[in-house]
Amino acid sequence: METRAGPHPLRLFVCLMPLCLALLLGPGRPGTAEEVILLDSKASQAELGWTALPSNGWEEISGVDEHDRPIRTYQVCNVLEPNQDNWLQTGWISRGRGQRIFVELQFTLRDCSSIPGAAGTCKETFNVYYLETETDLAARGRPRPGSSRPRKIDTIAADESFTQGDLGERKMKLNTEVREIGPLSRRGFHLAFQDVGACVALVSVRVYYKQCRATVRGLAAFPATAAESAFSTLVEVTGTCVAHSEGEPGSPPRMHCGADGEWLVPVGRCSCSAGFQERGDICEACPPGFYKVSSRRTLCSPCPEHSRALENASTFCVCQDNYARSPTDPPWASCTRPWEEDEIRRDRVEPQSVSLSWREPIPAGAPGANSTEYEIRYYEKGQSEQTYSTVKTGMPAVTVTNLKPATRYVFQIRAASPGLSWESQSFSPSIEVQTPGEDWVPVLEELTEEGIMSTATPSLHWWLPASQDLSHVLWKHPLPSPRSLLLPWEELWSHGHLLL
Repeated sequence: METRAGPHPLRLFVCLMPLCLALLLGPGRPGTAEEVILLDSKASQAELGWTALPSNGWEEISGVDEHDRPIRTYQVCNVLEPNQDNWLQTGWISRGRGQRIFVELQFTLRDCSSIPGAAGTCKETFNVYYLETETDLAARGRPRPGSSRPRKIDTIAADESFTQGDLGERKMKLNTEVREIGPLSRRGFHLAFQDVGACVALVSVRVYYKQCRATVRGLAAFPATAAESAFSTLVEVTGTCVAHSEGEPGSPPRMHCGADGEWLVPVGRCSCSAGFQERGDICEACPPGFYKVSSRRTLCSPCPEHSRALENASTFCVCQDNYARSPTDPPWASCTRPWEEDEIRRDRVEPQSVSLSWREPIPAGAPGANSTEYEIRYYEKGQSEQTYSTVKTGMPAVTVTNLKPATRYVFQIRAASPGLSWESQSFSPSIEVQTPGEDWVPVLEELTEEGIMSTATPSLHWWLPASQDLSHVLWKHPLPSPRSLLLPWEELWSHGHLLL
């Protein structure tokens, strides 16, 4: 820009202002809404090169900010000359996606009463205009308020003005004013400042629009969205589920961007897919040993008993070797070891009844152990399996009655958790049991562990604990004397010994 010798003495007051800017300008202000900067005169270290008309009006000068970085400002102080009409037009400003634009001005203004001889010509305001265009107007001439194109934003007045004394004491009084323009429809615009006789320094011009910043909420990512120009308008934005998550079918997550750049009214959310769990704003894989069967569950769960998951992001756990799970069992069911034939015990066999017991498929105390049900199927060997009978129990033992003496029966057992169909469960391997004939005699299976002894005489003596329940004593060992077969069982028990 052209440099002229011998500036008016009053301009020296303005020229000294940038030396004190470090006392006035601080770091940027935090905010929740995001500001998209379209113009920031402080950020330019080179000449701004705005158009000033007439040439003896606004003047570009250099200064430093609070970090000793050079900045460019504009000043004018033709307060002793009447009928001032000095214009300053910025370069073309692209509005981007903004419709509602904010213009922030920082300036200092001299108190007219502190300037000798300026009472009739000095002003303490200036005007701001904007001009919408599709392209840069460059320097086609000064915009005129009477034109149909420029629009006045406002007349700007200072809340605080400085005096000669403030300047000598390096006390600068910086004013900040923010105005809005819009809604804009063209690609860009120019700003124009009109001086009508003030002593003013335009320290900073910052132009921006607000947008709702890009964010993740409810596991849905929402892009940065420009706010609408009207305060009553909310922009509905559909979110995108983050990696390894999913939304409700037909109802994607949504939020609304308000005019002040704040997100409002969240609707819906995403859920981590099977094999992943929520951790902050992401979905992380279930670690080995854990699984998650569907997106409806929140966290990964440890593998059920006797199962394992060796990989990350497992959706189910596989059973350990020699353990299995029914195809209809839920993924959270424990794996069990199938019954072997020798694990089904023949506890008591009589001519018309058989008592069996077996190992519980789920260990006592484990989840589901007390709710397992058992179905026992039995039929005469050699008969078709279509003629079988069944009995059910909630205990790992059963006594089947109304059997035929001297008959070989086939027994099978299967277990099921509550709510599952019996038809979906498989039976254990078959075991065969022969019922004795009608001449069967019960034999002693077990007495007490203490005091059993035999004598040379045909009698057997034992000590009975005070709490012994003789109804639970079974018989297995054959008696050598036929006399015992002729007596009722009540007569065999005589004063704690067995008569033979």
